[in-house]
Amino acid sequence: MKKVILKFWWIGFPLLLGSIMVLLSYLFTKVPSILETIAGILLILSILGLIASWVILLLRKKWIECLLSVILSAVIVCVLWFPLVWGAMTGPDGFGKKHHIPDGLAFNLPQESYSGNLSIDSLDIQDYLQIWNGPQGGIYKYDFYYPSLPAGDVFLRCYEVTKNIPLSEERIREKSTVSVDSTYSFSQVVDKKEFTVYEGDWGDYYAARIEVWHRDANTGKEKKLMDKIYRVEGWMR
Repeated sequence: MKKVILKFWWIGFPLLLGSIMVLLSYLFTKVPSILETIAGILLILSILGLIASWVILLLRKKWIECLLSVILSAVIVCVLWFPLVWGAMTGPDGFGKKHHIPDGLAFNLPQESYSGNLSIDSLDIQDYLQIWNGPQGGIYKYDFYYPSLPAGDVFLRCYEVTKNIPLSEERIREKSTVSVDSTYSFSQVVDKKEFTVYEGDWGDYYAARIEVWHRDANTGKEKKLMDKIYRVEGWMR
């Protein structure tokens, strides 16, 4: 068995590449970003190993094996990888259709990114949080203004309104977090920080309660500063 593996190792690298591609495509839609990162590292290592195997084959003048390995790798990428990525990006999950916006619910619409900065009224807390549309549906940016705050982190938590379902919980917290110094007067503490809502599909809108939280750098205590309801859609990965 060992001899067989050593003899056909140049086939094993393309197969390993394909296996990790399948794994990464699955993880991309199912689990937290840390596991995606690990799978991505494995993918990079397999690609580097594949390239190294081609170099070794060329140095050993194994032209046929090298050509077959290149062809097999190309077939795996074209036939396997692209359909998996396309399916992951375009496959609807129906989240918005299952969670209709209740009749009469008051909600806000994200601002268009090209419309410029808004005039913020420090007397109206509803002006403190502003959500902007990003480059694609489901991708957003937020501005946040607030009076005095101790040093720490400002971040978002998002929930579907009708059933209070957490939205992209770990990812949104990770992507929306901004470290802030102590502030002693009303000021802008977050400027166009990007985050992504993954639940739902393009054009299939539902209501989300976007909460702004602060974590004190000294005590570690977390406090909700405000919340605001927006109409959102999900990013179709």
